[in-house]
This record gives sequence, C-alpha cells and structure tokens, in this order.
Amino acid sequence: MRRITPYALLLPLVLAAAGCTSPEQEVSLEGPAATSPGEESDPDTTNEGAQDFDASDETEGSSGADGALGFGESAAFPHPVGAYEEEFQDGVAEEVVYTVDEVASDGAGGVEFTLTVEVPELGRVFGLGNMTVDCVYDEVAHTATSDAPVEVETGTHPMDMRCQAPQGAERMTVVMLNGEDEATWAGPLR
Repeated sequence: MRRITPYALLLPLVLAAAGCTSPEQEVSLEGPAATSPGEESDPDTTNEGAQDFDASDETEGSSGADGALGFGESAAFPHPVGAYEEEFQDGVAEEVVYTVDEVASDGAGGVEFTLTVEVPELGRVFGLGNMTVDCVYDEVAHTATSDAPVEVETGTHPMDMRCQAPQGAERMTVVMLNGEDEATWAGPLR
C-alpha cells in the first residue's frame, strides 16, 4: 500500500491557515491513476483491518500539494455513455462525482462520514461493488464499512460510512478507489 509522510499530513493545515484553499472548489480529475502490472498490496498489517499507506503517488488533477481534496470538495471522473462497451458513444462522456463530507468522530473510537456519489445519465447502472474506502491516520489505513449498494442508477447516492480511529486522532485522510476512479480527501476531525 502507500505510506503518507508526516509532512504530507501537515501541508493541508498550512494551506488552510494561509487561506490558500477554497472549500467550494470543484476538481475534475482526468485520467486514472495507473498501477504497475503485477503490483500487489502488502498483506502484512500492523492492526486488524489496517494497512501501511504511502501518499507519494498523488492523485492526478487534485488540488493541494499532497494530492488531497478538502472534506466537502468534489472529485469528478469521466465515464463513457452507453449500455455496453460496444455501444459507447465515441467521445461522449459524463462525469461521476464523488464527495466526502459530514466527517465527525463518534466519541467511541470511530469516525463517521458520508461519501456521496452523483451518477449522471450513462445509459446503464453504475458499479460500486469493487469500491474500497480507507481511512488513514499516521500512515496506517483502516478500511471503512458501509451499507453501499453494489450498483446504483442515475441520481445522487449518499452512503454513510464508518471507520476505526486511534485515540486522540485530530486529522484523517480518506482514500476512495472505484475501478479507475481514485480520489483522496483530508482534513481535521470534529
């Protein structure tokens, strides 16, 4: 997996303090983040459900030097229009938009947040069955749990998610991967 350097976690705080970020900014991500052939995630974990994480491989097109969006900001990915690959309309794509917001500690060793997926008219259902969402604290990732459906129709789909949080955690990074769509959000915990 990826490992976040301590400096990468501090950068969003510095930028926010300097007033260099805009919470209303929408970001369009073009092109998927590629993985090397044969690349596998490390099965060794330091905690149950936790994995090492490295943010040096930044999300292409995202805001912030560390590649993370702020909570409440949106990441958009183009998807071809058509029911089947052979029916995709040449050069016609619509954007699927992901947003992480309503991030808050539950006071019982966990963090709850909402991942919203806005699906345009694609002429087919949109798959979420292989989507993974991780919460990262101090270079350790915990997989988020939710009642996310396997596929969704056109529309806005908020999904309540929950993950473990270390005692005293003040910041969190959320990493979402759904097929070729990959986005990272980071911010303080309330």
